[in-house]
Amino acid sequence: MKIKVLIIPLMACLLFSCKEEKKEKVLHHVTSTSVRDTAAAEPAVELKTHTAGVQAPESAISEQPEKDQDTADFAFDQFSSPGYTFTKKAKLDFASDEGAFLFRTRIREAYASGTPNFASYYITVIFGCGTSCIMGMMMDVRDGKIYGLPLGEETSCLFADERAIFNPKSRLFIASICRESAEAESVYYHAFVWNEQKKIFEKADEKDIRSL
Repeated sequence: MKIKVLIIPLMACLLFSCKEEKKEKVLHHVTSTSVRDTAAAEPAVELKTHTAGVQAPESAISEQPEKDQDTADFAFDQFSSPGYTFTKKAKLDFASDEGAFLFRTRIREAYASGTPNFASYYITVIFGCGTSCIMGMMMDVRDGKIYGLPLGEETSCLFADERAIFNPKSRLFIASICRESAEAESVYYHAFVWNEQKKIFEKADEKDIRSL
């Protein structure tokens, strides 16, 4: 009797264990099949690791038309400079302008490769100084002295038709031709005349710089 009582629970345990093992096999089969099906249904995604070839959409690219200014509109002849036959360049004098040494590389390169292109005696160099801003220097080939051009924040404007207009045989220097907005029809000027005796730029009125 005791043996029967022990055998019955033992058989029940064995039967339960077999059922659990079958469940695990079935579950493992279903899970493996599901994973394989999912992997086959979703193709591999290619990851882009650089943006060298990425371009902005055309709608994001804007170009503003350039406006040409005829230099014949200005009275360069009324501010003519003396005739001068250029033969050689004097050694640059960086002590003549306290800020010139900061731009010595640009100045030296322009001076070495250029010829007088403003007011008979001066070689100019012009470079950027920020958004809508340019600045520059001019070097006298006779003695190497360096002077600042009337450029920079004071004569810059956001809507500029032209900037730094000058003539090799004239002392007139048009720093900028500006508009109040991109749609504005009228313009205003930042114009100066180089005084050779005083070695300074003097402000010029619009009525004096326009050709008749």
